[in-house]
Amino acid sequence: MGRLFWKLLFGFWLALISASLIVGVMVNNERDRARAEATQAILAANPELFIDGATNPAQHRQLRKLRRELRMQAGLEPPPRPGPGRQPYWLWLTGLLASLAFSAAIAWYLAKPIRHLRHALNQVARGDLDTRVAFAMNGRRDELADLGVAFDQMAQQLQQHIEAQKRLLHDVSHELRSPLARLQIAIGIAHQTPSAIQDSLARIETESERLDALIGELLTLSRLESTQATLNLRSIDISELVASIVDDASYELAESTKSIDFSPSAPVMTTIDETVLGRAIENIVRNAIKFTAEGSRVHVTLHQQLDHIRLQVVDAGPGMANADLAHMFEPFYRSETSTLKEHARNGYGLGLAIAQQATKMHGGTLTAENIQPHGLSMTLTLPQLKGAA
Repeated sequence: MGRLFWKLLFGFWLALISASLIVGVMVNNERDRARAEATQAILAANPELFIDGATNPAQHRQLRKLRRELRMQAGLEPPPRPGPGRQPYWLWLTGLLASLAFSAAIAWYLAKPIRHLRHALNQVARGDLDTRVAFAMNGRRDELADLGVAFDQMAQQLQQHIEAQKRLLHDVSHELRSPLARLQIAIGIAHQTPSAIQDSLARIETESERLDALIGELLTLSRLESTQATLNLRSIDISELVASIVDDASYELAESTKSIDFSPSAPVMTTIDETVLGRAIENIVRNAIKFTAEGSRVHVTLHQQLDHIRLQVVDAGPGMANADLAHMFEPFYRSETSTLKEHARNGYGLGLAIAQQATKMHGGTLTAENIQPHGLSMTLTLPQLKGAA
């Protein structure tokens, strides 16, 4: 039994005893007052009761007893003190035991879920993130049950965050190991074969650039996921931002059979962080270009509706398996499909994670769906923020 149980027990018990005593005293006083008023009325209407007209000793004693009872009821004489055998102690004892049992039941009912919560908190503090307490509430529907549900939600979110961090640490270690291993091989070749030093230096430069790009994307994702991240918001024409990104992509595709098109309509003014959201849009566009088929075209459209802005990027690639759609925005996620693995070999799986986090920071959503006969459509939806012209 915890201290809270005993506090609740004695608190309810004293409250019941105090309430019983107060009510009992008030009832007795009211009853005595009503009886005294009735007796005084009887005495006033029958003054002959004060006149001793008895003709024999028995009648005299009976009349004296009646007069005394009436005078006591009227409050004119004090009542006699009860003898030792006339005190109803068993009634008092029964009332105390009943109030104690009722108080104990109420205290147990209120303290039990709190004990479960304390035990669950201790389990979580020890690292057992699978702990849940809602099932132990026994069908309660009160604030304590709501507290148990909130605890389970907190524990689930905490478990997901910690598992995501562990998975991210594992993926980062895996991604860093490969370029570091190639660097060590290139250095070893340079030591053993001086004639191949130029090739080794070229390989070292390539792997250093890959490491720099990976670390840069990790820092970007970490900065966006930070609770202290802030946006440098300003009102801009987002159609110009999209057109600039598409122009850069078109320039890079000049010698490729792939192409990209975007036909900006009227200016679409909104309040965003141009750098952060521009990075997100660029990652989406580059992802579409990477996976679209040779000789195909990537279509980019931008629409302004009543309360939101909708950017859609559609490619003509192989699309995604339904099982992959739910995970494609996770850091370092790669599909097991052979075609997609071949296309994703040069990436790290961070671009779409960065794009989704940047979109969330702007209060928007980023979704993906397969289209027929083949291809993937990615839709970025932003709220029409106040302050946009």
